[in-house]
Amino acid sequence: MKVQNPILKGFHPDPCICRVGDTFYLATSTFEWYPGVEIHASQDLKNWTLVSRPLIDQKHINLRGIPDSAGIWAPALSYSDGKFWLIYTISYQIDGNYKDVKNYVTVSDQISEGWSDPIFLNSSGFDPSFFHDEDNRKYLVNVCWDYRPLPGKTKFSGLVLQEYDHDKKALVGKQKVIYKGSSTGGCEGPHLMKKDGWYYIIAAEGGTGRHHSISVSRSKNLFGPYEFSPFSPLMTSYHYPDNVIQKAGHGNLVQTSTGDWFLVHLCSRYYGVSKSSPLGRETALQELIWENGWPRLKHGTNEPQMTVNVPYSTTEEPKNETHATFDRPLGSEWMTLRTPFDDKLSLSANPGKLRLYGGDSLSSLFNQSLIARKWQSVHFLAETALSFKPKSYQQLAGLVCYYNTKCWIFLNVTRDEFSSRRIVNITVNDNGTITDPLRGLYGYIPEQSDTIILRMLVKNARIKCSYSVDGEHFFQIGQWFNGEKLSDQYLSGWAYTGAVVGLTAVDFNLKDSYADFDYFIYREN
Repeated sequence: MKVQNPILKGFHPDPCICRVGDTFYLATSTFEWYPGVEIHASQDLKNWTLVSRPLIDQKHINLRGIPDSAGIWAPALSYSDGKFWLIYTISYQIDGNYKDVKNYVTVSDQISEGWSDPIFLNSSGFDPSFFHDEDNRKYLVNVCWDYRPLPGKTKFSGLVLQEYDHDKKALVGKQKVIYKGSSTGGCEGPHLMKKDGWYYIIAAEGGTGRHHSISVSRSKNLFGPYEFSPFSPLMTSYHYPDNVIQKAGHGNLVQTSTGDWFLVHLCSRYYGVSKSSPLGRETALQELIWENGWPRLKHGTNEPQMTVNVPYSTTEEPKNETHATFDRPLGSEWMTLRTPFDDKLSLSANPGKLRLYGGDSLSSLFNQSLIARKWQSVHFLAETALSFKPKSYQQLAGLVCYYNTKCWIFLNVTRDEFSSRRIVNITVNDNGTITDPLRGLYGYIPEQSDTIILRMLVKNARIKCSYSVDGEHFFQIGQWFNGEKLSDQYLSGWAYTGAVVGLTAVDFNLKDSYADFDYFIYREN
C-alpha cells in the first residue's frame, strides 16, 4: 500500500517514533505552543490520531516570556520495561552564545495518561534521548553546547553520553563525549540504537535549513569510537532542489512487526516563487534497507521520496477539517500560546459559546488570548461568528492567521473613535512592521447587529478577508494578502514552527473585555 508524504501535514517537527506491539507512536515538538509535545498513534503508518499531550498537567511548564521558537524542543519517545519514556528540552533562550535549557524525563504505563512528575536530567545541551541497553541499563545522549567565544571553537561540541539510574532518578557516572559529528557540522537530534552487535548513532546534521541531513555512524562499543557510514548522508534534500520535500533531516528508525524498516524525519514543502514553507516543518516517512550493516534508503540514493510503500492495508486518509461548536470541551486540534487555556477562555460563562478574554497584543511574549489550529493546506476556508461590543479602538477580537509575534494577519472587530461605530478592520504585522492596510475604508457594523461573521479564504497561500452581519451577504475587504510570508524563510531571526489560524481577543485598556464565539470552521478546499 502506498503512502503519500508528508504523513503529518503542517507544523509537526522533530519527529521521534517507536512501536509497541502493532501500534506506532510518534512524538513531535511544539515550541512556544501550549500544552507541549503531541503524540500521534497509527496502526498502518499512514493514518495518525493525536492520542496524548503528556505535558498538559505538568506544573513546571511555564512558557510565559520565552522567545518565538524557544520552548519545548525535540521530544524523544521510547518504550522499555513496560513503560513509555518521554524526554524533552525546555529552551528559554534561542539567540546568541547561550542556550539556557533544561532537559527532563517523564514516564507512564499508558500513552494517554498517568505521566509522572518530570525528573530534571541536565542543562548541558539539548535534543536528549534515552538508549535502553540489553542489560536494563539506561543512557542519556544529548548535544553538548559550548558557549565560549574562542577562536576555532564550534558551539556544537559533540554528543555526550551518561548513564541514568531510574531508582535514584538521576544521572550517574561520568559524562563522556562519544561523537563529534562529520564535516557537515551541527550534529544534533541524536538517537542511539543497537542491531546485530553494533551500536548506531542516528543524528541530524547541517542545521535546520536547506543543508539539513541525517547521518549514521556505528561502533562495537557504546562509548565509541564511532565510524561514519560510507553511505553518507543517509538522507538529504540539499542536492535535489526540485524535490517537493526539502530540509529533510532530524528523525529516527523503526522496525515493523513484519520486519520492514522505516525512517521518520522532518521536512518542509516550498510554495510560490518565494519558495517559502507556511505549513512549517512537517513529518515524512521513508523506506529503509540494510546493506553491509548500514541503513540506506530503499530506492538506492539519499533523496527523500514523496511516495513510500507500507506493509499494511490502509484506509483513505480523512480530510483535515474542523467544525467546532463550543457546547463541548475543545477538540485536540486546538493549541494556545505559552500559558494554559484556562488563563484566557471560558466555556461556561456563556454556555454554548467560547468566551475569550482580552489579553496582550499579538506581538506579546506573555499573555496572549489566542487559540488556534495548524494550517495543513495552503487552500482552505476559515470562518467564525462572534458577539463583541468593544468600547474603543483599544479592544479587538476576531480571526487571525499567525506565524509568530513578528508575522500575522488579524481580521478584527473593534470601534472607530471618530464615528463611534463598530467596524471590521485588518491589522498586519509584516516581519515586525505593523500596518493598517484599509486606511479608513473599514466595514461598518450596524449597532443592532449582535453577531458578526468573519471569514478568511486561503488560496495558494494567498489570504482574502470578508465579513457578514446576516450570514447571507458577505463583504470582501482589503487586498489579497501574501500568506507565504507566514514562514521561517521570510522572517528575520530563528523560526521553527508553522502557520496557524485561530481566534483571538486583545484589550489594551482595563483587560475587562471579552468576545463570545459561536463556532469555528476550518475546511480545506
